[in-house]
Amino acid sequence: MDLADRYRALAGGALLVAESAEDAYRLGALDRFLKPWVRGRLHSLAGLLDSCDTRGQLAEDTRALAQTAAEYSELRDQLFSDVHHTRPEPPWRIVGQKTMAIRAQSGVLLRQPTFVLRRLDAGSDVPDAATWDFTVIANPSDPADEGTSFVVMVSTGDHTGGVPVQVSEELESERAWYQQLEYGLYALGITPFLTAIYDPDLHRKPATDDGYGG
Repeated sequence: MDLADRYRALAGGALLVAESAEDAYRLGALDRFLKPWVRGRLHSLAGLLDSCDTRGQLAEDTRALAQTAAEYSELRDQLFSDVHHTRPEPPWRIVGQKTMAIRAQSGVLLRQPTFVLRRLDAGSDVPDAATWDFTVIANPSDPADEGTSFVVMVSTGDHTGGVPVQVSEELESERAWYQQLEYGLYALGITPFLTAIYDPDLHRKPATDDGYGG
């Protein structure tokens, strides 16, 4: 078996690890986020062999394949436990290279929503802002629950304080969800400035002649 065959076998093994975790730790509505992500990531890593010029690069790429599969399996185990076990409040779980974060809450005593915050493709961005999707899943155990989604615009400019974050008034009015958005951004390494939390009346102030509140 030559190197290319062995690399393909490794990629196939990584996919088997992912599929085994999906079978063992059923996550209902979260699968529409997680399954495409891990397959896209594994497919991307599986294509790196052609660009490997050194033994060091090969070592890095094979390690990335193995780590991605192992970390995905562990992530599903953690999320499954978050939902089905009673214990201290679970944290936001980070997916991959901080492009997605998930907070699943225990549903043992009562049904609670699951929150998903994910970075959309760069093609969805606007000047000076990155586009994120914030989804609230009311019944996470139901694979058919597509949740309620909100567009979140996160400034990409230079800021001395918190990073301005723009959301709809509908999300601002859902205070518990809005607070979870803040926690999710912090988990991803973004220090947000959410107007409705830190200056709740700012967006209600009448505009002056220059178009800004004052």
